[in-house]
Amino acid sequence: MEKKITILKRFSSFKIVLIYAAVSAVYIFTSDYFLELFFKDVEMLSKFQTLKGLFFILITSVLLHILMKLNINKLSNYYRQIIEFKLASEEQFKQSKQEYIDLFNHSPLPMWIFDLKTLRFLNVNEAACEHYGFSHDEFMTMTIKDIRPESEIPQMESLLTKAIQTTNASFLGLMKHRKKNGEIIQVKLKTSQVNFEGRVGILVTAVDITQEINTQNNLLATNARLQQACEIATMGYWSNDLTISEIIWSDEIYKLFELNPDTFELTLNNIRACFHPDDQLKFDKEMHKVFESDAVVEGEHKIITGTGKIKWVLERIHLVRDQNHNPIKLEGIVLDITKRKQNEQEIIESNERFKILAKATVEAVIDWDLENNSIFYGEGFNSMFGYTTFNADTDLWQKNIHAEDSRRVIKDLNKAIKDPKKEFFNSEYRFVKFNGNIAYIQHKGIFIRNEKGEVTRIIGAMVDLTESLEKMNTIEQQNKTLKDISWTQSHVVRAPLANLLGLINLLKDNKKMGYTDDRLIDYIGESATKLDHIIHEIVKKSSRKDLN
Repeated sequence: MEKKITILKRFSSFKIVLIYAAVSAVYIFTSDYFLELFFKDVEMLSKFQTLKGLFFILITSVLLHILMKLNINKLSNYYRQIIEFKLASEEQFKQSKQEYIDLFNHSPLPMWIFDLKTLRFLNVNEAACEHYGFSHDEFMTMTIKDIRPESEIPQMESLLTKAIQTTNASFLGLMKHRKKNGEIIQVKLKTSQVNFEGRVGILVTAVDITQEINTQNNLLATNARLQQACEIATMGYWSNDLTISEIIWSDEIYKLFELNPDTFELTLNNIRACFHPDDQLKFDKEMHKVFESDAVVEGEHKIITGTGKIKWVLERIHLVRDQNHNPIKLEGIVLDITKRKQNEQEIIESNERFKILAKATVEAVIDWDLENNSIFYGEGFNSMFGYTTFNADTDLWQKNIHAEDSRRVIKDLNKAIKDPKKEFFNSEYRFVKFNGNIAYIQHKGIFIRNEKGEVTRIIGAMVDLTESLEKMNTIEQQNKTLKDISWTQSHVVRAPLANLLGLINLLKDNKKMGYTDDRLIDYIGESATKLDHIIHEIVKKSSRKDLN
């Protein structure tokens, strides 16, 4: 605008001079021509020329006045426009600056401006204070190094060195920042060079993407674990796009079937041929069944791998339909269950051996599966106690414990079950046979616990001690009789025998002295009679012992 006014000034002055010169030239030449034409007298001509000069001065003065006034009015209008334009520009600048400040302060993203030379913060918005934990005053005493981890400062200094060498220090990338509480965050930065209060500054916008990166890392880790789990479980995924007849196998299925993905053609006929001949018909039936129901179809099959091995697989198939309920895709998983089937076969064989052993043993075997609430009774329950074990009641054992022993035995068993340190159970009690007789039982059992210490199975054996106890009672009675005989011999027999010996010695002494006492002979007879009686009692006890 000022340049335009300067040009206008120059143009107006030139125009005035040009008009003045033109009018003056026209006036001089035309006035002299007409004066010479009408006045021949030199004196009169001289007077009129003087008047002409005065008139010229008057005319040119009026003309100059008019031209100057017109030019001044135009210049005044231009200057007024300039002033109005400047005022409007200043107001617009103030308004734009205020809008910029409001936008800066109220931006939901952390923003700040720092001095490119000193690296000090020149201004920060509310979002930056809230997100980083520093107050505005704290930011004003800091540099941008204070929000960077030590390991990130060399990279930052390298970027700033490049920024100083350029006129537009812009940057877009990822950085690590440090909050006031020490937390390290990942931020996406966008910078641009600005002039702030007469300084060269860098405007920075920061977006915290820590959670997004963590989510991505967790997703990658989850996918990696899922991939690892599939490899460990030997599980693969397959799909059959029915709209374009395209079958896809995951790498795990190729490994499971031991086939080369580069040479094996994925067709239904080729896949069916991978199944054992005994299961190929079942394969076709399940394929038809999945179209009849929207439920997941599951089945176990034997397959023949590319190397000729026989494996067992578990397959689950799901049918995907479009909005019009038309089938568009088949999806499924294949899981290698060969080890499980082998273990199941080993368990079946082990159970058969256990049943044979239970039949052969003289003990009554009890196998109690607590998880399935089922009890297996061995053959001994029939041979020893007379109970039929086929479809036997699960409470057969418990309800036939003698009434006086039942509460104690069940209480001890439950206490042992609840104690995770207990491995064995041992109890003696009376058991009621089918015919009503009482058997004295010794019951030994072992607990099988899971990883939580909970009992899942109890295997026990009941031994009938009735006959053994009777024999023990007989032996104890015999021992008691023998003890009585021994005591009689050592105490009762010794008294009359001692009397006899004493009386005989006394009789000998009297005989030497020539003295005879008939009472001594009577005493000897009484002692002998007592001794004979004791000997008869001992013989009687011995006879009862032999009879028993």
